[in-house]
Amino acid sequence: MSESASPAWKLDRRQFLSLAAFTAVLAACTGGEEKSGPVQVPSADATFNGTTVRVAVGSFMASGVRLFVDEWQRKTGGKVEVVEIPFGDLYSKLFQAFSSRVDAYDVVIYAGGWVSGFANAKYIASLEPYFKAKDNWDAILPKVQTLSYVGKDRYTVPLDGDVIMLYYRKDAFENPEAMSRFRNEVGRDLRVPQTWTEYLECAKFFTGWDWAGTGQPCYGVLEAMKPKDVGPYIFTAHAASYAAHPDQQGSLFFDPKTMKPQVSNPGWVQALTEWTELKQYGPSQMVTYGGGDQRGNFVAGNYALAIDWPDIGVLAQDVSQSVVKEKLGYAVIPGATRVWNQQSKAWDEFPDGSVAPYLGWGGWHASVTATSPNQGAAWHFANWLDTTPNALTAVTTPGTARGPYRTDHFNVSAWTGGTLQFANAQAYLDAQQKSFAHPNAQFDLRIPEAGRYIDSLDTATQLALSGQKSPQDALTACAEEWTSITDQIGKDSQQKLYRQLQVSD
Repeated sequence: MSESASPAWKLDRRQFLSLAAFTAVLAACTGGEEKSGPVQVPSADATFNGTTVRVAVGSFMASGVRLFVDEWQRKTGGKVEVVEIPFGDLYSKLFQAFSSRVDAYDVVIYAGGWVSGFANAKYIASLEPYFKAKDNWDAILPKVQTLSYVGKDRYTVPLDGDVIMLYYRKDAFENPEAMSRFRNEVGRDLRVPQTWTEYLECAKFFTGWDWAGTGQPCYGVLEAMKPKDVGPYIFTAHAASYAAHPDQQGSLFFDPKTMKPQVSNPGWVQALTEWTELKQYGPSQMVTYGGGDQRGNFVAGNYALAIDWPDIGVLAQDVSQSVVKEKLGYAVIPGATRVWNQQSKAWDEFPDGSVAPYLGWGGWHASVTATSPNQGAAWHFANWLDTTPNALTAVTTPGTARGPYRTDHFNVSAWTGGTLQFANAQAYLDAQQKSFAHPNAQFDLRIPEAGRYIDSLDTATQLALSGQKSPQDALTACAEEWTSITDQIGKDSQQKLYRQLQVSD
């Protein structure tokens, strides 16, 4: 996952409607100028002398692309131009490029949740003709494969597996002094948090004293709360356990029967209330930390808890930056003992806890633009990023923002052999596998203009964190904006796609 993911959407309602109308006319008249004719599928050893492939990618993931550029250029004779777009601007920049400059890029790399919107608008090409030449598709995890499809066609090459997981300091939770103090102060045995209530309780307990033995007070938690960054995804990971009822598929974001936003229901409000309290148990700068800030500081400091994508685990292995390599534990994110039932409008009790692992952001996916004059070369490069050896290199290299997403990525020998020597690799991989396989695992929002909804949620969480609005008022305003966005795009079409993409999978 990236250091920043929430789009900085700058269009007001009038501008959006004008741009949307222009886009609809353009698509109707030209089909987005999509290339036609028989598809020429390049062979694995094809050459592209004189061809430049223009790749648009969120800046933090750019290293996960550049790592493989030189070898592709050497093998094919082609050139790659990597265009880094700040993550806060990625959605709006891609949308505007598709709408007004139809030949800006050949390959676009973006969030899995945006695929349906780009495919339905004919901004990206179906890759089905090319997949007959791909020999390693079946090794991609089923939930990651799902994100490539719109209808019966695949539109992306997956490059990442995104699930938010729990990180904890073993030297905190296995500390005899901490165990004794916790039992005396809290009245129960200390354990790795199983619920968000326990997570908050532990974050408070581990704040302000030297459980790490460094001579300095430590903190209980470090999360990314910076605006226009990964905050709305981190917050949604908290909310999912409270709002994604295991018996009501697709209930996290909207009511599938009515398309009423659920973002202001008591489950979401409970999560935001706790998230605002959580900021007390990290450093004062935590509200200014994006994903990259969180990761670097967590592995270099003394924080008992964090949630993040797989990135922290890989960065922790770099002892030039990390002091936690041998001290880090991994688990599925916490659950909740009560979950909001949107049908009965009441809390349902789950004494053993209900867990909803969140596939926030949906992983990085590469698409070929519908207007690219070099679609064969674009496909070849996108697929090059996903060859079996290149994919393994990417997910085991710090800073690439690419998490495990293939079956071979979960072979522990790939992480502990050679020079990597990943500490506690089995637990790291197990936490991710259990999350992907969980029956209540939640996809990120996948309907068209998903980035706009997430941007609105980001605004709401920031208003609550800053104290400008109560969690309830902030999320009520967010729900109203979600309704407005849905109406602008078309409620019937959004509801149809929501039911297809969020409910039936």
